[in-house]
Amino acid sequence: MFYKLLPTFALALALAFSPFIAPVVANASQAPDKITIVAIPDDSADNMRQFFGLIARHIEDATGIPTEYVHVENYAATVTALATGRAQLAWFGAVTTAQAYLMMGDELEVVAARDIDKEFISYFIANADAGIPPVNDLAELAELVQGKNRTFTFGSKSSTSSHLMPRSFFADQSGQRPEQVFRTVAYSGSHDVVLQKVANGEFHLGALGQPPYDRASDELKAKAPIIYTTPKFTNYCFATRKSLGQETIDQIHAALLGLHESDEGRQALDYLKSEGFVDADMSEWMGYVELLKSGVDIGN
Repeated sequence: MFYKLLPTFALALALAFSPFIAPVVANASQAPDKITIVAIPDDSADNMRQFFGLIARHIEDATGIPTEYVHVENYAATVTALATGRAQLAWFGAVTTAQAYLMMGDELEVVAARDIDKEFISYFIANADAGIPPVNDLAELAELVQGKNRTFTFGSKSSTSSHLMPRSFFADQSGQRPEQVFRTVAYSGSHDVVLQKVANGEFHLGALGQPPYDRASDELKAKAPIIYTTPKFTNYCFATRKSLGQETIDQIHAALLGLHESDEGRQALDYLKSEGFVDADMSEWMGYVELLKSGVDIGN
């Protein structure tokens, strides 16, 4: 299924993590005294501290284990925190899930994913004053902007939905790299910043995932309307370390699937634009692992 969704990669991603890094050796199973949660920083720090803090409180109430959210400043730090055991639970995108697997091997266990993560989409957006209309596909967009000095921004290079998949769909549909079509191609760091910079005219166009766009204000969205929606793909999940022990992992899994049962959980789900969490397995992200192993170019 994954491969049906992935465009052909003449391009490939240059990894932030080498696939030849030796997997971290698992420790003996041991229930933690505390659960530390980290998450890829795909939104403002204030939003993430507030809403992942709510998830931490829900997990603590459900498991009886003290739990806190610790904010990190970049995607790589999220992977490293889980791989080295400084965190016990991580919110990853598909690329960072694959990067963690390449570091941790079978020590990595996917615990749960949102309902929307099995059929995720990204948006291409354009500044409202740029005169760029909605398009049927990205070949049409490439033809429309070719030679017109348009600028483009992705989010983070390690982001699945604000870089990897939008880039791959663009290359697959247009037959060109974004760098061959746009005057400049930049990385703004996170989804919310992509939206802000396209809305204020700093860039003509950008790409980001569905939830950050959907929860933005109507005023901001009016300044940066959607001009294209990608096909569906697999994306985010919560992942942990198997060395926590099956009993603890089962408790965390049950807490996540019951997130809708608490007030703080419902607030977090509203932020995450999801009805709830569902079962998930690492096998659903192995296509991304194989992709990263192939070695790739994620742009300049």
